[in-house]
Amino acid sequence: MTTTATATAPVTNEQAPKTQIEIVRAHLMTGATITTWDAYRLYQITCLAQRIHDLRTAGLTIQSEMVKHNNKWFSVYWLDEATLLESELSNSEVN
Repeated sequence: MTTTATATAPVTNEQAPKTQIEIVRAHLMTGATITTWDAYRLYQITCLAQRIHDLRTAGLTIQSEMVKHNNKWFSVYWLDEATLLESELSNSEVN
């Protein structure tokens, strides 16, 4: 029997985000990766590339890589450890 891993919406203690940009940002801030398929399946977001662009324009450093699966290419997006750590530090200074 073969099992495949599937992404699930990350669990956080923060309030539920309202906009697509907030949803994608909250997902990435958990340290999880996201693909176009994940964005659609988990959050019904059909324009992930535009939301990533919006977040990058707002100053968030988002890493990406093109991956080939079943002869199809798609992007995987994530935040590097330095960005996540910086976010944790800025959040802890506020509290």
